[in-house]
Amino acid sequence: MEFSFKKNARLMGRFDLSEKETPKCGWVNSALFLTFRGTAINMIAEDSEGNDYIEIVLDGIARNWTNLKRGTHEYILEQGLPDAVHTLEIQKRTSIFIGSIKFHGFSLPAGGEFLAPPAHKNLRLEYFGDSITNGSGNGHPHEVPEATGLDDGYMSYVGISARMLDAEYHTMAMCGIGVLQDARGNINGLPVHFSGTLGKDTQPWDFSKYVANGVIINLGQNDYSNPIDDNKYMEAYIGFIKDILEQYPEAYVFCCVGTMNNKNMNSVNKIVAYFNQNGFKKVFMVDLGLIHPEVEGWGGAFHPGLQTHYRMGLDLARFISEKTGWELLKRPIIATEC
Repeated sequence: MEFSFKKNARLMGRFDLSEKETPKCGWVNSALFLTFRGTAINMIAEDSEGNDYIEIVLDGIARNWTNLKRGTHEYILEQGLPDAVHTLEIQKRTSIFIGSIKFHGFSLPAGGEFLAPPAHKNLRLEYFGDSITNGSGNGHPHEVPEATGLDDGYMSYVGISARMLDAEYHTMAMCGIGVLQDARGNINGLPVHFSGTLGKDTQPWDFSKYVANGVIINLGQNDYSNPIDDNKYMEAYIGFIKDILEQYPEAYVFCCVGTMNNKNMNSVNKIVAYFNQNGFKKVFMVDLGLIHPEVEGWGGAFHPGLQTHYRMGLDLARFISEKTGWELLKRPIIATEC
């Protein structure tokens, strides 16, 4: 059966749809969802650099990941499956600086059938951040500062908290960036990328496609890794929240602090107070704590590892649930006979 993105795929994240049947993504956590009947499934995809990794989630279980080669290639995603209906999620694990992916299509063995894709989730979240939000360094030891294949956006605090809340989630994150300045002290903030599909100077994003119910911002680690003017930081941060609320006027906003440093906590508390005092009671500060290396260990280059991301994701999801009333997913309970 011939595959059609329009009929058979659901996209999550900011995709460039200039070519409707070859959607292109760059941001971490960008995902594509399918439903099919068959015993195997192949994918044709084009990677810009040959450094991107994707998570392969079959029937709700993250089963595998693979490195995409540079250029256009066909990949065997799953084979030897029961001849039944399956759901498939392909999620970009790596950051926008690693590369972009253009999907060309999927195919099934003879007798297979593509069905309507899984439905959208009712709750919509959007995350903004830096390398921590990308999941950079979370799956490899501190001694290995660069190991792209072990950077895992799927198992970052973003993916964990969003799935705990049973939500759709978009992520815009860039390594080294801040609200005002980057890790090298240059004026380089994420807000200038907010309106572009794949960042600054790219196709304008159509905000009507995705109206977030909740927005999570975790920016400041890099701003405060160099000398900074607190007032300029707060001015840039307040302006960013105002831009966000202009697009999502009913959204909750959660301003996170941590986990590589918390030098911006005082400023973030003032930012939250500014909005609360001006009638925006749905803006909160979330303390994600610092890395506890004796217990959680380090990820690559002093980044949080998977254990820290799990703790951050769980804490964030619980905080959001308490403030909004949005229900958390429950851990499965399997009854056994004595």
